[in-house]
Amino acid sequence: MKLVIPTRPDLLVELQALMATDPDAGELAALIKKDVVSYSILLSIVNSPLFRRQEPIHSVEQAVAMLGTQRVATMLQTVALRTQMDPNNAWEKFWQMATEVATLSYQLARELNAPCPDSAYSLGMMHDIGTGVLRATFADYEERASETNTCNAVATLKSETACFGVDRYSAAGELAERWFMPDELCAAIRWQAHAQASLMGRAEVPDSVLGANALLVLAKDISQQYESYWNFESLSALSKLVERSVDYFGLDRNDYLDMKEDLIHKIAFDIG
Repeated sequence: MKLVIPTRPDLLVELQALMATDPDAGELAALIKKDVVSYSILLSIVNSPLFRRQEPIHSVEQAVAMLGTQRVATMLQTVALRTQMDPNNAWEKFWQMATEVATLSYQLARELNAPCPDSAYSLGMMHDIGTGVLRATFADYEERASETNTCNAVATLKSETACFGVDRYSAAGELAERWFMPDELCAAIRWQAHAQASLMGRAEVPDSVLGANALLVLAKDISQQYESYWNFESLSALSKLVERSVDYFGLDRNDYLDMKEDLIHKIAFDIG
């Protein structure tokens, strides 16, 4: 069956053309203001706990001035994805979790001096968008998804391929490619399961894909941990995949746990 992938929105087409001209803050702000829904979502993101400054950001001009054109453009790209995939805002919890993982990915990239924090944000936002594509393609996806959904990306890939003939990671990669997103981002999205296998020593992928997904693993670990924040004992329990991702960045385990607790604390107590 042919995947149902939404057409690249006009806003994203205009954004990609504008960014190729090295725009100033005013040009980017003018584009964002053309779409009221995207404008509102963008402001809610920049005012989230992990991004917010001492004072709330009230306008897109403020956002661009404080965050820079490239960073705001990256956020707008993922906002365009959200408005196109979910025009009725029916997946609120899904987007909330995606935004949290994306923001944590960005923060971790900065903490660990990883390249391209903006790309880390995009991967965090889009890593599970393939489930949306499958939902649109298969009318009974929700009913059958429980049979295929696991915490292990390799197992999920195998189960979904057996059940639907396609998996969420290749679906997400195809969407990213059709929307003309950067090649390295497309590869990191498409090869998530292979990257996890590589971290466990069972496969090989390009280092850019491996590093991007190691960062994603840590961001998802912190996001999931936030759901059980008051269970302090669980803060010290790391899965093998998380341990391998910590090792990839040359981190001491205790340093990662401190970083993790600090980021969870920021979310839990709404600290800017």
